[in-house]
Amino acid sequence: MKSYELIIERLQPPCGGKQTRLCDFYNVETDDPVSYVREHEPGLPQDIQLEVDCSQVGMVSVRFNKGIQPVKYEFTEI
Repeated sequence: MKSYELIIERLQPPCGGKQTRLCDFYNVETDDPVSYVREHEPGLPQDIQLEVDCSQVGMVSVRFNKGIQPVKYEFTEI
């Protein structure tokens, strides 16, 4: 399995003085970042379209909209 630093970024409407960007940081091991997102994102429909970008430096970005909230999982290989 590959080891990744994972950043999960969620954007939310700027109402009530809340931050518009919420980020969580993790160290994870997985062979398939897309499957990891599908397994670990609560309430994510299996038929939802995921936008996947891979860079040459070992970074995988998985983006989708959960309702009106954009979510991005960014895996950087370590």
